[in-house]
Formats: sequence, structure tokens, C-alpha cells
Amino acid sequence: MIRPFRDDDAAGVARLLRSALETPWVVTESDVLHWQDVPERARRGAWVALVEGEVVGFADGQARWEVSAEGVCELWAAVRREQRRRGVGSQLFELAWKHLVGIGARVVESWAEEDDGKRFLRNRGFEEVRQERISAVDPREVDLSLLPALEAAKRAEDFRVAPLAETLDRAGELFAVYMAGEADIPGTFAEDNIALDEWERETLGMPSLDPDGSFVVLHGDHPVAIAWLEVDREGKRANNEMTATLPGFRRRGLARLAKLASIRWAAEQGITSILTGNDRENPGMLALNDSIGYRTHVIRGMFMRRVTGED
Repeated sequence: MIRPFRDDDAAGVARLLRSALETPWVVTESDVLHWQDVPERARRGAWVALVEGEVVGFADGQARWEVSAEGVCELWAAVRREQRRRGVGSQLFELAWKHLVGIGARVVESWAEEDDGKRFLRNRGFEEVRQERISAVDPREVDLSLLPALEAAKRAEDFRVAPLAETLDRAGELFAVYMAGEADIPGTFAEDNIALDEWERETLGMPSLDPDGSFVVLHGDHPVAIAWLEVDREGKRANNEMTATLPGFRRRGLARLAKLASIRWAAEQGITSILTGNDRENPGMLALNDSIGYRTHVIRGMFMRRVTGED
């Protein structure tokens, strides 16, 4: 049975995505519920496929509310491995596609990390337009021996690193740092349509964003760099949510300081894997991650299809 997503499907969707995906991203029941809480202009739709009451497939589609360009939408679907090649993914995809066409989509973006998913998109008229390198590191194996000296050197320059939890009262300044990072991420469409209150709700409000494991570099009392983690403490894994530095403070080792602080925290918590995704046209961040010890896990293909009158 395929039907629209309901809130009580969230746990099943989270289980599906943890088991169906080759890459072990952090996905919790609370995260899945949070995905539905988007601005009204997203006009989001989501669907599940069930077999004997168990979620075996999921798809969602929405307008990209973060961009000002008209008609830019995104669609994604996942199916449990043993249920693939039975038409489940195709049915979910068609529901999401029709929804997006109905809300005025001009171009639809999607992504895939596995060969099956990439073939699925190509067979439906999508073209690969960019690639992201998904990398992983075990924080317990990262050499942190130079971190105390780096912290001391930066303290002498009036910089200090603090957990996000200590800086949540500076949302406006955190937003400025975060959006400076977004501006540097290569993409087909700029994320230029996000208000502060929307960002607070979508990003700071993400259930898995860990305020103790995410770090902020302060110059005096002002945030100038960040390295944030989404964490599944029970599952002992994490994702890098964002690493960024204000333009006027770059090339001073501040992103490295924040990132190593988050890695130190993760190692102390027994986290066994941190995943990150970087566009292959972002050499600065790739070099930073390589120097820390991240290694390639998989290449994610970023796909796009334009909507025509025949759709």
C-alpha cells in the first residue's frame, strides 16, 4: 500500500533509511518529523510504501523554499533493498513528480549515492550536473595532539572555542557565519531566500544538531567560525552539519580549530563515525578534511531534470 506520510510513520521511515542506504547518515524519528516542518511555500508532499504495516519505501518532494529562483523543486525516494525492482520506487517517484508538476515545478533536483539510484534517475530523464564526495572518519583515530597548542595560539589572538550551547543567544551572528558557508558551497541555485526565523527553526531546531558536540569560534564575544555536528548518540555516529568561517577571518586556522574540537568531543563520547559531504569543486574544504583524516566513502551524484510541456 502506498499512501501519504503520517506523523506515526516517522519511526518506520527512520528505520528504513538507516537500513536501506549504503551511507550511514544520522536519521532519527525526530529528524523525520522535523523534515515535514518547512515553510508553507515549500508545498511539501511525502509518501510511504507499506508491506504488512512496515514502511518499505519513502518519497518526498517540495519546492526549494531556500532559493529565490522560481519553480526550483527537489524530489527523493528510497526503497528497502529486498523490495526493489518491484515497482515500488517507480510508484513513489511518480506520485512525487506529479505533485511537483502540479505546484509549478520548472526544474527538479535529486541525488543518489548508489549505482542503482543513479541508474533510476537517468532512466527518468535526469542528468548528473555535479558530484559530492561523501567522506568518513573515525574520530577516535584522529591525531589531536596538536589541538591544545592550536587552542593556546588562538587564545593569544583573542579567539576561543566554545560549544554551540553557550552561544545560542547569538542566533543572528551564528546565522551570518552559517550563511557565509552556504555562499561558498557550489550549487546550481543559490540559497538566497532564507530568513533568520526560518533558519532558526530549520537548522538550529534540527533535533539531531547537538549543541554540546557542535562548536563555535569566538573573537572576543562574537562568533566567527563554526563546526557543527548532527549526532545519534545511541547509534554512535554523527554527520558534519556545517563548517564555515566569516570571510574576514579565513586562512587563520579557525575552521580547523572548531572542527578538531568537535572531533575531540565525538571521540570522548565514543562516536565511531563522522560523515561529511563536500562538492568536488570545493577544494579548500576537501583539503581540510583530507588533512584531518577523512577518507572517501562514496561519490554522490547531484541530478537535475527540466519540466517540459509533456510532463
